[in-house]
Amino acid sequence: MVDGVVSILKEGKVKKLVDCVEQISFSGPRAIAQGQNITYVTERCVMRLEREGVTVIEIAPGIDLERDILAQAEFPLRIANDFRKMDPTLFRPELFDLQLRPARETLQ
Repeated sequence: MVDGVVSILKEGKVKKLVDCVEQISFSGPRAIAQGQNITYVTERCVMRLEREGVTVIEIAPGIDLERDILAQAEFPLRIANDFRKMDPTLFRPELFDLQLRPARETLQ
């Protein structure tokens, strides 16, 4: 990362978005059926699991959607209509004013 821009110098040997896995620790179809909101956050992009498939909703500055994300997945990804770039501040070494909201109390 230089000046808030991500660059991929060399692709890794192991793909992360694959068609088949040896073990299943999370079921996307079950999560959808239960109405869960599922978001995947990587150094390249943010994706949301929807009934229609995995949808790219944000991309890091400097990342090429086709080359660095779509071409690296073994299954088709959808692109959100309101697709946008991530804030470059997230990729800078300086501290920024991130504040956590208080946890909501559990209703009983």
